[in-house]
Amino acid sequence: MRILHINAGNEDGGARTYIVSLMKGQKIIGEESALLTFQEGPVSKMARENDLNVAVMPQKQRFDLSILKPLVKYINNNGFDIVHTHGPRANYIFSLIRNKVHAKWVITVHSDPRIDFSGIRGQVMLRLNLHALKHADLLFYVNPDLEEYFESLKIDSKKTFEVFNAVDFSNANPKFNRHSPFNILEVARLVEVKNHRFLLNALSKVKFNYRLTLVGDGPLMEELRKLTVDLGIADKVDFVGFKENTGDFYQDCDVSILTSKSESMPAVYLESAANGKPVIATDVGATNKVINNENGWLVESGNEEQLIEALNDAHSYWKDGNLSQKGMALYQEVRDNYSIEKLAEKVNDGYEATLKAN
Repeated sequence: MRILHINAGNEDGGARTYIVSLMKGQKIIGEESALLTFQEGPVSKMARENDLNVAVMPQKQRFDLSILKPLVKYINNNGFDIVHTHGPRANYIFSLIRNKVHAKWVITVHSDPRIDFSGIRGQVMLRLNLHALKHADLLFYVNPDLEEYFESLKIDSKKTFEVFNAVDFSNANPKFNRHSPFNILEVARLVEVKNHRFLLNALSKVKFNYRLTLVGDGPLMEELRKLTVDLGIADKVDFVGFKENTGDFYQDCDVSILTSKSESMPAVYLESAANGKPVIATDVGATNKVINNENGWLVESGNEEQLIEALNDAHSYWKDGNLSQKGMALYQEVRDNYSIEKLAEKVNDGYEATLKAN
């Protein structure tokens, strides 16, 4: 089976990690896959760093359609059996040539399309993306909350397939060390859906000493900085911006946290697990398939009282030297169930079912 993954190439979040992890897993289990992007950027860079097969077919602008003919030729001449698109632009571009290629078409829906877009241009992109979703041969999804959404779009449930995020354990290095003061880490873009305000407001009300490190960039940077000043916690919060590699930040924390309003199954849970750090998370999407009371803390999204209780409990575990128990439990859960090899095998089940379908 020959697989071509297509992505616009400017993705620097969870979708990029997913694509590279999946391709690495496919390489391990003996499947031949390649990546094509529409620009040099974070995705092609990360893929090359992991010794994956990468090609770039540059677009002059987002809706530059001059690449359509070369794209058809590239796909057909290389005999790909599956074209696997990731992201709205890749989905839309491929939808325009769907009937001119011999390969089956599958899409991974990495996040909820209803919250991915804003403004007039965003609404246009949403419509184009939904058109693509309805015409693909198969939709992979990570967030179980999307099942009802697909049903509302009248997409046949036989054309949808649940998968999961994964992490490469070949270089996993869990360290169950204790820092002082209590060190909390959040790796997330500074955007509305991640709900950093919720976390900052809760932390302004706890009585213990802590250090919060926020890894990520985004349009809310200045607003959130100002909020830390208004809440009187600016001296306890570090905004470090976007970082290509986050491993050292996990090593330097005691617990990681994600307070999103909506998620699928974020890669940050798995990265935290690979480093032996327990997670405090809002119970959204597929979070409760990974995080539980044995390996972390689940709180209702927007429930400040629950979040403060979880923070206090995590601090108590830290104070007593018991956080490593939860960290090891999370490490074992993710290692056993969310490796890149298991992801590749699961996705292959979807490919094979698609190839067998008429």
